Amino acid sequence: MFVKKSWNTKAKKRHYQYHIAESYRDKETGQTRHKLLMNITKLPDHVIEAIDESLKKGEKVTSEDVKLETKDTLRGAGLLGFYRAWRHAGMDKALSDLTEAQRQSVLAMTAGRVFDPGSKLALKRQLKDSLLARVFSKKRLDEDELYGVMDKLEDNFYSVQENLTEEDPEPTLFLYDTTSTYFEGTEAEEGEYGYSKDKRWDRHQIVVGLVTDKEGLPKALEVWKGNTADRSTVAEQVRCLGERFNLNRAVFVGDKGMYSKAGIEEITRSGLDYLLGTDWHKQKKKLEELTPTQRSLFDKQGVVEWTESDEKGRRVRYVGCVSEGGEKRAKKRRVGKMSEVEEQLDHLKETASSGGYYSWTRLAEKVNNILKEAGVKDLYQVEIEPLEEKEVDSPDPEKKTKLKLSYERDQEAVNKRESTEGKYLLETTLSEEDYSPKEVESLYKRLGKVERAFRNIKSFLNIRPVYHYKKRRVRAHVLICFLGYYLVKKMELELREEGFAGEVVPLLRDWDRLRLVEHTLKVGGHQREGWQWSLGEMGQQIKEQIQDAGWWRSICAYRRSLTNSMED
Repeated sequence: MFVKKSWNTKAKKRHYQYHIAESYRDKETGQTRHKLLMNITKLPDHVIEAIDESLKKGEKVTSEDVKLETKDTLRGAGLLGFYRAWRHAGMDKALSDLTEAQRQSVLAMTAGRVFDPGSKLALKRQLKDSLLARVFSKKRLDEDELYGVMDKLEDNFYSVQENLTEEDPEPTLFLYDTTSTYFEGTEAEEGEYGYSKDKRWDRHQIVVGLVTDKEGLPKALEVWKGNTADRSTVAEQVRCLGERFNLNRAVFVGDKGMYSKAGIEEITRSGLDYLLGTDWHKQKKKLEELTPTQRSLFDKQGVVEWTESDEKGRRVRYVGCVSEGGEKRAKKRRVGKMSEVEEQLDHLKETASSGGYYSWTRLAEKVNNILKEAGVKDLYQVEIEPLEEKEVDSPDPEKKTKLKLSYERDQEAVNKRESTEGKYLLETTLSEEDYSPKEVESLYKRLGKVERAFRNIKSFLNIRPVYHYKKRRVRAHVLICFLGYYLVKKMELELREEGFAGEVVPLLRDWDRLRLVEHTLKVGGHQREGWQWSLGEMGQQIKEQIQDAGWWRSICAYRRSLTNSMED
């Protein structure tokens, strides 16, 4: 007798079956055939393996001969999937300046960001029921040890990034963007008030710059003080890229917040091509300089292009694009703001005419602030006149008196604003021969991959708020989140090839519900101790998901490797 493995394919999925079978010879044909005696498909894998071993040794097996005793239960397939990504990405090589024990701590902190973001103090509790905690050297998860490893990791802030990018020495596209993340408290060494992209103006913050390739895979990371302007980071980031990569035929892509003359000078000096969104003032000026006929081409063609010479005589190519969604949002915002402004002006008009509450100067200043704050100052014509007769001939602008406030929409200005809504302008050195206007627009839209990276780092990996206060710990914390997203993105790219379209982090957390059970299995006279999957109904479903992804065999291999090291 032996264990026979077979399968069938249903809905493009392979379903395995296991039977206890025996061989016999067909009397008519003389061929060897198999007779299926018992279906053991629903038994756990480790039981099937034990039965197979006993049958190979010639032992008889009945249901009374199989005894299974369970002990500890550990998490889980998701964590092993993360460990698989760690090994496949060559993280031990990237962290080669750290000891093996220190690399274990970095692995634990990175896994902690992915599965259950929390404090360093809580990490030991979070991972205590994992295989990793069992195989790590002692004290790897102690809080003081983790902080010491963070200090060592920060010493290698740049070398770690460089080691990760050795496999791709010449990227052709650098997508660059920045974000901010805030602190709890005001004692952080790098913390400053600044423009908060988290809308937390009440918190000190840092600015984080991230470069990715065309697929959104992180390539470079930097951290600045919280009051650093986006455009001032470009030159430094380009210099860093020049030291790390061969920049021949590479393109630097950034949004309008990165646009500055100094940044462009550094980009061109480094030999990079660039594709940047123009800043608001230049964009507004250029679009308004176009004739109505030229602006109408945006709506007809989707994109338009033209070239000009800058102040240094260099050829500059402009590509104008239109966004239907952007146009709707801009129109809705403008109409809403104008409605709010007119409601405030009507109230102010009534107040100013009913008593001496304002001087001419103070009323003009208030009106100006209302229009400026709403961003519609150029869309209105406003007049302020005294109402009292004695003030008509020679009014004192600083004296409080009754005033007549009148306003009207500048319809020509409104029409001009409406004709530019939803339109944006890109500036690039990419040639028309190599990139059509549509291709330029498509390259620029890839910046969404960096924005998505920041969303993942902020949501799933919980980079904010930052509770560290020393500069080196803050930078190490950001680098750990970077490493976490790097591995998540590597897994995502691999899973996409298998048709998976969801988010990786929730998937790993779901897989982690498939747990490992320590057992002692007795089959006849055979006894074996080990770890196997707990394959109930839910576990079987998770196993099938992992098999569909093509990861099951390698995850099981890493499970065996880790459990064997525990036995050693």
